[in-house]
Amino acid sequence: RNTEIDMFHWIYNLCAYNSHASIAYTWFASIGLTIVTFVLACIAALEQNDKDAVKGGKNLSFASLWTATLLILLSIGGSVIFRKFRTDFSVGIFLGIVVVMSQQMIVLFSVFIDRANNTTNRSEKDIDNALASFFLFLFVIYTVFAFLLFNFRDKIIRDPSAATKYDPNLENDQASMGI
Repeated sequence: RNTEIDMFHWIYNLCAYNSHASIAYTWFASIGLTIVTFVLACIAALEQNDKDAVKGGKNLSFASLWTATLLILLSIGGSVIFRKFRTDFSVGIFLGIVVVMSQQMIVLFSVFIDRANNTTNRSEKDIDNALASFFLFLFVIYTVFAFLLFNFRDKIIRDPSAATKYDPNLENDQASMGI
């Protein structure tokens, strides 16, 4: 038990050492997984035929495509927030959306893994297993990302009034650049 706690503290301290990089790397990983999930959802939607082995297959294909579209919008919105709008309000709203999306990923994982286990069509089974896997990966990465963002949000949030202040003692006028 102490080994697990020590390992958790070691990982936490490793992330705390460079919190910006930890948050950025998990965010970029989520964007990469989102792209793969979108491609898989498109393939699942294209592979649906009239003789669906599992009832509701077209509905699930729509759900996966809709979720992948929302993931892309989340990726775009999150990137905009991190680049331009790092206020406490926008980061808080974004954190809430990430937590909700994380929970949606675990629900979709369970739905698609069940569907993969109940279908007789081999191509549907393969794509459902792939979608379930990537939904599980997204659940893990969004959960880790939300944990990091929550714990290190003070290092991410900018003071909105800092962008208009001028401090002649700062080199290269960093305060006026909002850094």
